[in-house]
Amino acid sequence: MSVMIEKRLLMMILSAFILLSGLLFTTGLFAKEREQEIGIILVATGTIDKEVTDWLKNDLNRVFHKEITVGKGLPEPVYAFNKKRNQYLSTAILKAIMDQKEYPPYEKILGIVDHDLFVPELNFVFGEASRKVAVISLTRLRQTFYHLPEDQNLFHQRVSTEAVHELGHTYGLGHCSNPRCVMFFSNSLMDTDRKGSEFCQRCKAKL
Repeated sequence: MSVMIEKRLLMMILSAFILLSGLLFTTGLFAKEREQEIGIILVATGTIDKEVTDWLKNDLNRVFHKEITVGKGLPEPVYAFNKKRNQYLSTAILKAIMDQKEYPPYEKILGIVDHDLFVPELNFVFGEASRKVAVISLTRLRQTFYHLPEDQNLFHQRVSTEAVHELGHTYGLGHCSNPRCVMFFSNSLMDTDRKGSEFCQRCKAKL
Protein backbone atom coordinates (compact mmCIF):
# COMPACT_ATOMS: atom_id res chain seq x y z
CA MET A 1 0.00 0.00 0.00
CA SER A 2 2.76 2.42 0.95
CA VAL A 3 4.63 1.54 -2.25
CA MET A 4 1.56 2.47 -4.35
CA ILE A 5 1.20 5.77 -2.50
CA GLU A 6 4.87 6.53 -3.04
CA LYS A 7 4.54 5.80 -6.77
CA ARG A 8 1.50 8.03 -7.07
CA LEU A 9 3.23 10.80 -5.16
CA LEU A 10 6.28 10.46 -7.36
CA MET A 11 4.13 10.64 -10.51
CA MET A 12 2.37 13.75 -9.18
CA ILE A 13 5.69 15.43 -8.42
CA LEU A 14 7.02 14.48 -11.85
CA SER A 15 3.91 15.84 -13.59
CA ALA A 16 4.10 19.06 -11.61
CA PHE A 17 7.78 19.42 -12.53
CA ILE A 18 7.05 18.94 -16.24
CA LEU A 19 4.20 21.46 -16.12
CA LEU A 20 6.33 24.03 -14.27
CA SER A 21 9.22 23.54 -16.70
CA GLY A 22 6.89 24.13 -19.62
CA LEU A 23 5.52 27.29 -18.07
CA LEU A 24 8.99 28.63 -17.34
CA PHE A 25 10.13 27.82 -20.88
CA THR A 26 7.10 29.50 -22.44
CA THR A 27 7.40 32.53 -20.19
CA GLY A 28 11.05 32.82 -21.12
CA LEU A 29 10.23 32.79 -24.80
CA PHE A 30 7.58 35.47 -24.37
CA ALA A 31 9.95 37.58 -22.29
CA LYS A 32 12.63 37.26 -24.94
CA GLU A 33 10.12 38.19 -27.63
CA ARG A 34 9.01 41.24 -25.68
CA GLU A 35 12.63 42.22 -25.14
CA GLN A 36 13.26 42.10 -28.88
CA GLU A 37 10.16 44.09 -29.77
CA ILE A 38 10.76 47.37 -27.96
CA GLY A 39 9.41 49.65 -30.65
CA ILE A 40 10.92 51.89 -33.30
CA ILE A 41 14.17 53.79 -32.91
CA LEU A 42 14.97 57.00 -34.80
CA VAL A 43 18.59 57.49 -35.83
CA ALA A 44 19.78 60.90 -37.00
CA THR A 45 22.56 60.34 -39.52
CA GLY A 46 24.38 63.62 -39.60
CA THR A 47 22.92 66.88 -38.30
CA ILE A 48 19.14 66.74 -37.93
CA ASP A 49 16.99 69.40 -36.28
CA LYS A 50 15.50 68.17 -32.99
CA GLU A 51 12.13 69.51 -34.13
CA VAL A 52 12.06 66.83 -36.84
CA THR A 53 12.65 63.96 -34.40
CA ASP A 54 10.04 65.43 -32.06
CA TRP A 55 7.49 65.44 -34.90
CA LEU A 56 8.30 61.87 -35.81
CA LYS A 57 8.07 60.63 -32.22
CA ASN A 58 4.48 61.85 -32.02
CA ASP A 59 3.39 61.04 -35.57
CA LEU A 60 4.82 57.53 -35.72
CA ASN A 61 3.46 56.63 -32.29
CA ARG A 62 0.01 57.67 -33.47
CA VAL A 63 0.22 55.62 -36.67
CA PHE A 64 2.01 52.47 -35.52
CA HIS A 65 1.06 52.45 -31.82
CA LYS A 66 4.67 51.63 -30.90
CA GLU A 67 7.10 53.15 -28.45
CA ILE A 68 9.28 55.59 -30.41
CA THR A 69 12.82 56.19 -29.16
CA VAL A 70 15.40 58.68 -30.40
CA GLY A 71 18.71 56.84 -30.47
CA LYS A 72 22.29 57.98 -30.51
CA GLY A 73 23.01 59.73 -33.78
CA LEU A 74 25.57 58.74 -36.38
CA PRO A 75 28.15 60.93 -38.15
CA GLU A 76 27.60 62.47 -41.58
CA PRO A 77 27.44 59.66 -44.16
CA VAL A 78 30.51 60.72 -46.15
CA TYR A 79 31.08 57.07 -47.11
CA ALA A 80 27.86 57.15 -49.17
CA PHE A 81 28.68 60.26 -51.22
CA ASN A 82 28.89 59.88 -54.98
CA LYS A 83 30.91 62.77 -56.36
CA LYS A 84 29.76 62.23 -59.95
CA ARG A 85 26.09 62.47 -58.99
CA ASN A 86 26.53 64.85 -56.05
CA GLN A 87 24.16 62.57 -54.12
CA TYR A 88 24.33 59.96 -51.38
CA LEU A 89 23.69 56.26 -51.92
CA SER A 90 20.80 55.34 -49.63
CA THR A 91 21.65 51.62 -49.67
CA ALA A 92 25.08 52.35 -48.17
CA ILE A 93 23.45 54.32 -45.36
CA LEU A 94 21.02 51.48 -44.67
CA LYS A 95 23.94 49.07 -44.34
CA ALA A 96 25.85 51.41 -42.03
CA ILE A 97 22.83 51.67 -39.71
CA MET A 98 22.33 47.90 -39.71
CA ASP A 99 25.98 47.39 -38.73
CA GLN A 100 25.51 49.35 -35.48
CA LYS A 101 25.41 46.99 -32.50
CA GLU A 102 23.09 49.08 -30.32
CA TYR A 103 20.10 49.13 -32.70
CA PRO A 104 19.23 45.42 -33.36
CA PRO A 105 17.11 45.02 -30.18
CA TYR A 106 14.57 47.43 -31.66
CA GLU A 107 11.77 46.12 -33.83
CA LYS A 108 12.38 48.68 -36.59
CA ILE A 109 14.98 51.37 -37.24
CA LEU A 110 14.42 54.65 -39.11
CA GLY A 111 17.44 56.63 -40.23
CA ILE A 112 17.02 60.33 -41.03
CA VAL A 113 19.44 62.19 -43.28
CA ASP A 114 19.52 65.71 -44.69
CA HIS A 115 21.21 64.86 -47.98
CA ASP A 116 19.85 64.08 -51.42
CA LEU A 117 19.59 60.29 -51.81
CA PHE A 118 19.72 58.02 -54.83
CA VAL A 119 19.76 54.39 -55.91
CA PRO A 120 21.52 53.50 -59.18
CA GLU A 121 18.38 52.98 -61.26
CA LEU A 122 16.62 56.23 -60.25
CA ASN A 123 17.44 59.94 -60.36
CA PHE A 124 16.63 60.30 -56.67
CA VAL A 125 14.67 58.67 -53.86
CA PHE A 126 12.85 60.15 -50.87
CA GLY A 127 13.87 57.06 -48.92
CA GLU A 128 14.64 53.36 -48.99
CA ALA A 129 13.76 50.39 -46.79
CA SER A 130 14.83 46.85 -46.03
CA ARG A 131 13.03 44.33 -43.79
CA LYS A 132 14.17 46.01 -40.57
CA VAL A 133 15.77 49.35 -41.43
CA ALA A 134 14.50 52.34 -43.37
CA VAL A 135 16.01 55.71 -44.19
CA ILE A 136 14.43 58.95 -45.35
CA SER A 137 15.89 62.16 -46.75
CA LEU A 138 14.66 65.60 -45.72
CA THR A 139 16.32 67.47 -48.57
CA ARG A 140 13.69 67.29 -51.32
CA LEU A 141 10.84 67.67 -48.82
CA ARG A 142 11.66 71.33 -48.27
CA GLN A 143 10.10 74.03 -50.43
CA THR A 144 13.45 75.84 -50.52
CA PHE A 145 14.93 72.96 -52.53
CA TYR A 146 12.65 74.12 -55.37
CA HIS A 147 13.47 77.82 -54.75
CA LEU A 148 10.09 78.41 -53.11
CA PRO A 149 9.29 80.07 -49.74
CA GLU A 150 9.57 77.59 -46.91
CA ASP A 151 6.34 76.17 -45.48
CA GLN A 152 7.02 74.49 -42.14
CA ASN A 153 3.63 72.82 -41.87
CA LEU A 154 3.95 71.33 -45.34
CA PHE A 155 7.49 70.18 -44.56
CA HIS A 156 6.25 68.51 -41.39
CA GLN A 157 3.51 66.67 -43.29
CA ARG A 158 5.94 65.48 -45.95
CA VAL A 159 8.45 64.19 -43.39
CA SER A 160 5.72 62.26 -41.61
CA THR A 161 4.37 60.84 -44.89
CA GLU A 162 7.73 59.58 -46.12
CA ALA A 163 8.63 58.13 -42.70
CA VAL A 164 5.36 56.19 -42.50
CA HIS A 165 5.79 55.03 -46.11
CA GLU A 166 9.28 53.62 -45.61
CA LEU A 167 8.43 52.04 -42.26
CA GLY A 168 5.39 50.51 -43.93
CA HIS A 169 7.81 48.66 -46.22
CA THR A 170 9.70 47.30 -43.19
CA TYR A 171 6.39 45.82 -41.97
CA GLY A 172 5.99 43.97 -45.26
CA LEU A 173 3.76 46.37 -47.18
CA GLY A 174 4.37 46.90 -50.88
CA HIS A 175 3.34 49.87 -52.99
CA CYS A 176 -0.39 50.49 -53.11
CA SER A 177 -2.44 51.40 -56.19
CA ASN A 178 -4.62 53.78 -54.16
CA PRO A 179 -3.25 57.32 -54.77
CA ARG A 180 -4.63 58.43 -51.40
CA CYS A 181 -2.80 55.70 -49.47
CA VAL A 182 0.56 56.48 -47.86
CA MET A 183 1.98 53.35 -49.53
CA PHE A 184 1.37 54.77 -53.02
CA PHE A 185 4.69 55.25 -54.82
CA SER A 186 5.74 58.91 -55.04
CA ASN A 187 7.19 59.87 -58.38
CA SER A 188 7.15 63.48 -57.24
CA LEU A 189 6.15 65.67 -54.30
CA MET A 190 2.72 66.06 -55.90
CA ASP A 191 2.12 62.39 -55.10
CA THR A 192 3.44 62.80 -51.56
CA ASP A 193 1.28 65.85 -50.87
CA ARG A 194 -1.85 64.22 -52.28
CA LYS A 195 -1.63 60.92 -50.43
CA GLY A 196 -0.76 62.10 -46.91
CA SER A 197 0.40 59.83 -44.08
CA GLU A 198 -2.60 57.53 -43.61
CA PHE A 199 -2.92 53.91 -44.71
CA CYS A 200 -5.89 52.88 -46.80
CA GLN A 201 -8.16 50.25 -45.24
CA ARG A 202 -6.60 47.45 -47.27
CA CYS A 203 -3.03 48.27 -46.21
CA LYS A 204 -4.09 48.94 -42.63
CA ALA A 205 -5.60 45.44 -42.46
CA LYS A 206 -2.27 43.94 -43.50
CA LEU A 207 -0.30 45.59 -40.68
